Amino acid sequence: MIVKKLELVNFQVIKEFNADFDGNVYFITGDNELGKSTVLKAIGALLTGNRDAVLKNGESKGFAKMIVGDDGEEYEVELKFTKANPRGTLSIKSKTTGMKNDNVSMLQKIFGYTDFDAVEFSRWSETAEGRRKQIEVVKALLPENVRKRIAEIDTEVAGLKTERTGVNRDLKTYKSISDAAGQGLTTEDLKTYAKLKDITELMREQQENAQLIEKAKTVRSALAQRAQQLEEIPARMEAAKDSYEKAIEAAKKAMAMAEQTYKETVAQIEAEKSDFEKRKANAENWLAKYEENNPEKLDTAEQLRKAEEHNKKAAKVADYLTKKKQADDKRAEAEKMDSDIAKLSAEREKLISSAKLPISGLSFTDDGLVLNDVPFIAGKVSDSQIMEVAAKLIIASNPTVKVFRIARGESLGEKRLQAIIDIAKKNGFQGFIEEVKRGQYDLIVEEYTENE
Repeated sequence: MIVKKLELVNFQVIKEFNADFDGNVYFITGDNELGKSTVLKAIGALLTGNRDAVLKNGESKGFAKMIVGDDGEEYEVELKFTKANPRGTLSIKSKTTGMKNDNVSMLQKIFGYTDFDAVEFSRWSETAEGRRKQIEVVKALLPENVRKRIAEIDTEVAGLKTERTGVNRDLKTYKSISDAAGQGLTTEDLKTYAKLKDITELMREQQENAQLIEKAKTVRSALAQRAQQLEEIPARMEAAKDSYEKAIEAAKKAMAMAEQTYKETVAQIEAEKSDFEKRKANAENWLAKYEENNPEKLDTAEQLRKAEEHNKKAAKVADYLTKKKQADDKRAEAEKMDSDIAKLSAEREKLISSAKLPISGLSFTDDGLVLNDVPFIAGKVSDSQIMEVAAKLIIASNPTVKVFRIARGESLGEKRLQAIIDIAKKNGFQGFIEEVKRGQYDLIVEEYTENE
């Protein structure tokens, strides 16, 4: 369907306008303030239902009427507005059935018209919000299954990025904790103190040595006692002899008894001597063996102190390695998310590149459109390129009502303008192109012809 007729009365700056259309491309020309852009706005309002206050200043009422259709069906769209209702009331009527409806959603359902002009489209690239709108326009041209998968990817990537933010925050925390735990540790420390030393055997050895040292004190005391006892033997023997002689002298009658007593005493002393000598020899033998591995000469306490020092550092290494593993695990988790995001982004990019968008070299990223690998923003691509892309997108976005509008057509340049005209003819589209012509004080609408 195309626009076949447009009639305006008191529509914004236009007092009256009436034109029939049956061709491809029309130029709306004249100097500034004659209503060129108003004609474009009127077509957009009657195709979409979107408008603001349209009543011409100083007037009490007006209307806009447009016939849209093809050889099979025609619709009459009318917008009536008054001073009390400057936005007006819109209605659509089928010329075939006579059915009339004033529901804007019905108008939009019938025409399905995507409304944006090239100038507005070019301005969208100036802001992040506008670039998102441009992306949505291009996305709408992709096959439904591609749009659905891209939406799934975008949702999944957004979730991963949100999750990754938390992981990166945890990674930063664990990294800080790990670094603090490893403060003062060298690479050599991590090897030397990787394991705790088992001090159980040293503790047992220390306890046994303490017992042996105490026993050695007791044996030394006994040895000294036995030596002293042995030293006393001669005196005791002499005393016994004196006692014996005195007994002889004192009581010869008791000689036999004294002799017996003497013998018994001597025998006892000899026995004690033998026992003392045996005990002394035992003490000397034990101490000789003891001296071979004297625990008093072994610094077990120093060994134990060193082992405890080792274990303190080993515990620090273990703590550091535990915290480092936590940080490493978080880093691996973040890297896995980065990898997943990269894979999804690659899939998304492949989906877009293989979808065969209607404009060669046009694609999009999360940040905006890209034309031939160049960001689609002013200063990166020319105004004429932006206008040409906009025209092609309007054509691709409106398969039902094949109408596009371009403001400031004079900025396109001859080659770009011709390219748009060729596209319109090839695809059976109808175009309305505004051009400023200084010194032309009448609003003129004329169809493009090859000899122009």
